[in-house]
Amino acid sequence: MAKIEKPQGDVFKVEFTEYERGWGSKHWDTEYYDNEVEARQRAIDYNKQHNNLDSAPDWYVRADYAGKVR
Repeated sequence: MAKIEKPQGDVFKVEFTEYERGWGSKHWDTEYYDNEVEARQRAIDYNKQHNNLDSAPDWYVRADYAGKVR
């Protein structure tokens, strides 16, 4: 996977959001990738691995592809 540390030029963002019952949600982390396909796949893979229950637990983190950073 082509994860990059400092966004330069055209990069693609995956945002992670923490959710906790009774407390709401907040930004957890951001990752940047040098190509869109890998960024989209990272979000899908993360959610398949970590968010695979039939209902939402009391605490969890969700990954979302957030698009191209300009």
